[in-house]
Amino acid sequence: MEQLTVTERDLRRMLDVVDHQRWGGAGQEFPREVLRALRELIPADDITFQVSRPHDRVFIGLEELTTLPLETEDEWDDLFWQLYWRHKTCSRPQQTGDHESVWMLSDYLSSRQLVNSEEGLWDRMHGVHSEIAVPFPEHDGEDRRLLLFRTDGPGFSERERLMLQLLRPHLVDIRRDLERRRAGIPDLTSRQWELLRLVAAGHSNTQIARRLFVAEGTVRKHLENIYERLGVNSRTAAVATAFPVANTA
Repeated sequence: MEQLTVTERDLRRMLDVVDHQRWGGAGQEFPREVLRALRELIPADDITFQVSRPHDRVFIGLEELTTLPLETEDEWDDLFWQLYWRHKTCSRPQQTGDHESVWMLSDYLSSRQLVNSEEGLWDRMHGVHSEIAVPFPEHDGEDRRLLLFRTDGPGFSERERLMLQLLRPHLVDIRRDLERRRAGIPDLTSRQWELLRLVAAGHSNTQIARRLFVAEGTVRKHLENIYERLGVNSRTAAVATAFPVANTA
């Protein structure tokens, strides 16, 4: 029986994957440095972050590191959407309502079925024999998922599934952080937002400390962290950066 223990070394390598989010991702659907680090943790011939609107049969975005011989985009799209709704191997989140559980191709197809069935057609075209998918929360009809493929060697293991399941909340946060930065929304904690709203309302550090039941020094420290995150050096600049609409009305 397969050993599912995640070692301390595994955990350190998983933390290293998450740490790569600091290298940005501007203009990308998902930070490529994170994808590269993830592919080192869980070897794959292709790792893809895919954004689509299944009901409209369109792809919105794709970030990919691959060695697979893909067909032209139109041919790929046509085949994908022909198979998508007919088989749970593709549309599992939509058919089950489960946008959290990591799943594998082998959950639905045996090696024999992969070779002979319609469900395995796309995989056979590209020499794929093993696939694992990490679903992200659905948003406004958009499906987001992280996919890893192998063309040879052993299939993805239950231990690798466990590591991806443990990493999933952090990967979701990385995508959300990227979306916030695209929208120009400052990346602050809920406590920092609470404090900054009090600053915007004209409260002094002493008043804020009383309202939040903390020491005045704690308020100053929070403000220092806020300034650093926003790239400013004053209360006025922090409020203007965090609440631009309110300050231009």
